[in-house]
Amino acid sequence: MQHAFEVLIDSGLLDTILMGILTVVVIPFIQQGFKSAKTTKVANAYGALDKVAEGVVAKLATQYDVPSGVKHDQALQTISTQLAKKGFKSIDTEDIDMAIEKAYQYFTSLDTKSQAKQSEFNDGLAAADKESQKAVETVPEPNVEVKEAVAEPVSDDPEQDSLAKLRTAIASAQKILAEKEQQGGDKDA
Repeated sequence: MQHAFEVLIDSGLLDTILMGILTVVVIPFIQQGFKSAKTTKVANAYGALDKVAEGVVAKLATQYDVPSGVKHDQALQTISTQLAKKGFKSIDTEDIDMAIEKAYQYFTSLDTKSQAKQSEFNDGLAAADKESQKAVETVPEPNVEVKEAVAEPVSDDPEQDSLAKLRTAIASAQKILAEKEQQGGDKDA
């Protein structure tokens, strides 16, 4: 047996056999182990991303007065920070955006209290905007002056002059009421 090894070593055949075994068996086994470890690390990173995104989206869903764009930016920043603290720094912004969208779609598919409250808040905000618009429409323009008609004495009788002034005041009041009604009619049209 010893003689067979000497022959293999002297001929270089043992080196060839060992290189073949190394190339065919050992190197692929090591590469597979490396890929498996890398795949596991990536899978763990994206699993953590999904969990963090769900938590952040759930928390931001209760902030009814914050616009959606601001919520998205806050979610992106918070998720990036939390992943960095956990040691996952290789996840890019597009993947985080996708995780936020996935978490958002998940939560919108549920019938949650926060969705009902958000809907109620949105309805109240729309009603408040509508009432505010009505109030703005009824405010007179700042440079509009209502001129009162001055009744000039018609006769020498003071009683006749008072009656003329009263008629003028009534006419002015009717004119103002007619204008207000016309503004109210235009608003409903």
